[in-house]
Amino acid sequence: MTENDKEYVVLFDTNSYRQFVMGKSTEKVLEEINELKEFEKKKNITSCGIMVVALEMLGNLAEGENGFNYKDCLNGLLAMTTHCLDEEKNAPRFTPQPYLHIARSFFNTVPTDMENKVQNLIGVANDLRTDLDKALKTHTENDTFNQVKAFIEREENQFATQITDLIEGARQEIIRKHPKIANKQLRAKLLDYIENGPFEPFVALAIIYAVAANLQLQLPQDEGVKRAFTMHLEFPLSVGFFKWISHKIVFDNIDMQSKTSKEKRWNWHWDYQVSFLVNGHTLANKEVILVTSDGDVIEMLKDFGYENKVFTITDYLNYLKQS
Repeated sequence: MTENDKEYVVLFDTNSYRQFVMGKSTEKVLEEINELKEFEKKKNITSCGIMVVALEMLGNLAEGENGFNYKDCLNGLLAMTTHCLDEEKNAPRFTPQPYLHIARSFFNTVPTDMENKVQNLIGVANDLRTDLDKALKTHTENDTFNQVKAFIEREENQFATQITDLIEGARQEIIRKHPKIANKQLRAKLLDYIENGPFEPFVALAIIYAVAANLQLQLPQDEGVKRAFTMHLEFPLSVGFFKWISHKIVFDNIDMQSKTSKEKRWNWHWDYQVSFLVNGHTLANKEVILVTSDGDVIEMLKDFGYENKVFTITDYLNYLKQS
């Protein structure tokens, strides 16, 4: 981010907004987020919201006013919707989640039901910005926040199962070829299979066929392979994230059903959604930069050569204030 003529779009993850608002009154948050926008404008940076970031913070509002995360998430949502506000449309800008990107890019369609759900959630977040008291009352009475929280829990559980199944599929493939292999050798071969073998093409193909199934479309095998290959090239982290996480799970012998995993690692599902758009391409003809404090995400992006596209919130704020 050194060329003044370039344009950028910045994406904040959940913790970045929470860190930005921590310990501040709502009035102070709105004052400082508007100052932030002025600094960004001088550096050709446009902000855009990530749907799952709004989702996570909306889910935490289910705790109620006395909840540990409630105030920071409420102020985080107000910061986000103000930060990403499109003044002309009087609504925040949001980038679609990976599923919609893949559906649009590789199947030339936008699923209406999913698009409507996304727009409804954006509407909920924007309601808080336009009339906070009324929105809190309405969406509490309608059980919106509890519904969002339940959705998050289902999605995280499904992710943990999917990543475990992917690894187990690779393990069984090795065992099929080497039925008498010892456990120590099996682990070494599994790590090599994930890092250097056909794991990435397998994951890419699984993603394409999963999206096709959701869209109720039939794909010939050669067409599925072609689209999977292209997706892997255009959105490398669509597959690279699963590879990185799978290697970490096997290398560190992580149980994805443990209490620690449920509290921390199931959140990898949302990290995937956040990091998906970081690649060598542009978003609306603007280079993408991500602001995150998540150690795993930062490490992974650096491993993929995207160290110049990721900032911590502290580094980002310092960068903006440089003349």
